[in-house]
Amino acid sequence: MKMTWWIFMSLLTIQIILIQYMVEEYLAGHFERLLYYVGGLGLMFVLTIITYIFFRKVDKVMDH
Repeated sequence: MKMTWWIFMSLLTIQIILIQYMVEEYLAGHFERLLYYVGGLGLMFVLTIITYIFFRKVDKVMDH
């Protein structure tokens, strides 16, 4: 499923960008902003897992 691959890759890209911002904020000494990035990263992680489970079930339905 081509659509699944692109959605999954876009969610991973967002996670990589959030990690980059977290490292930049940490190195700049802005520790108070790290909590927001951790929350955003956690949300993206949960969305990625939900998307994976959804498309896995869709794939099973299409096989039958």
